[in-house]
Amino acid sequence: MSTRTDLASRPNGGLHLSTFSSLKHRDYLYVFLGVVFTSAGQWMENVALGWLIYDMTNSPFLLGVLGGLRAVPFLFFGLFGGVAADRLDRKALMLWSQWFILGLYLLLVVVLALGITEVWHIFAFVLLSSVAWVFNQPSRQSLIPLLVPREDLMNAVALQSVGFNVTRVLGPVLGGVLMAWLGPTVTFLLITITWLGVIWWTLLIRVPLQPSTAAVTERASMLHDIMEGLRYVRGNAVVFGLILLALVPQVIAMPYMNLMPVFARDVFGLDARGLGEMMTATGVGALASALAVASLGNYQGKGRLLLASGIGLGASVLAFAISTNYAVSLALLALAGGFTMAFMALSNTSLQLATAHEYLGRVMSIYMLDRGLFPLGAFAAGILAEVTSAPLALTVMGSLCLVLVAVAILRMPSIRDLG
Repeated sequence: MSTRTDLASRPNGGLHLSTFSSLKHRDYLYVFLGVVFTSAGQWMENVALGWLIYDMTNSPFLLGVLGGLRAVPFLFFGLFGGVAADRLDRKALMLWSQWFILGLYLLLVVVLALGITEVWHIFAFVLLSSVAWVFNQPSRQSLIPLLVPREDLMNAVALQSVGFNVTRVLGPVLGGVLMAWLGPTVTFLLITITWLGVIWWTLLIRVPLQPSTAAVTERASMLHDIMEGLRYVRGNAVVFGLILLALVPQVIAMPYMNLMPVFARDVFGLDARGLGEMMTATGVGALASALAVASLGNYQGKGRLLLASGIGLGASVLAFAISTNYAVSLALLALAGGFTMAFMALSNTSLQLATAHEYLGRVMSIYMLDRGLFPLGAFAAGILAEVTSAPLALTVMGSLCLVLVAVAILRMPSIRDLG
């Protein structure tokens, strides 16, 4: 079985600065392909579920609830997912979560086919599938440093975003077209099929040895491991700062995605296909950004680029909120998608580089707790859009993002100076 040392010692042939350099590592390639299949289903699902809920209820608030339910399990169970990733076989955790999600899709298809769908069915599907993601995400993220050498890590993280955003370009449009032409049952049946591909690529991964696993499993309790992980984060200024900063776009700016059905139908007068176009625009920007970040290799100005991405995200959301021209709005959504992807890739890479291996699963799960706090932003955006308007809600969110990132620039030198 290969170890991380074996992988790191392979000659790079001068390719480590190329855009796709990490794909030469066989097992990371399978992770990447799994991300592509996962993302194809997720982006079709985002359009389909958002349109289905809004069509059934006409409620921007319930769109916010939908986004919030995706994140609640990360808040309540996220730390356990990180401990599990540090204690157990990470590939097995990934497979367990993927089989569970596949079963949920099959149940949803049955409910849709029988014509008995209610709002609570959709909410239950989202909530339960998110519980599975709580265990899937830390396992996958903490596996990557074992599959690629250190100099390829930023490229590997960015290429995950490339895979995610390649499907983001086509997935929303396809989801919108399928919903408009064939209806939700066929749409979710096709999404279900993509998960068979996800499971297949995961089965092919050969997991390197995890040198800290034996030591971790001998500890007294999961609570002990959780507290130890929290102490590690609090005692590391860089790790703590990165996790704190990640809250700003996740909670303040990114809930703009949940209000896209409102902008599509009520601001621009579009149908589900129009919603797909708007979400695809964010994907185009994110894909271009992901390719750019992947091409940077082991870039030595990560901190400044990270903070610049946060400023760009706040500014693009604010500009989109006040735009009334559809073409201009699509361009602004592309910018928002690009800045979001750059911020996430840079913060993820920086965290993995700054964290000791034996804490990596727990640190990544703590980092993902910001997804558990996402409901605060999603609920606030939904309520504000309900009582005022969606453009005003995004105006507030974009402005607040700008202010908070500006504060971070001034008050977090350890992040600003990251190499």
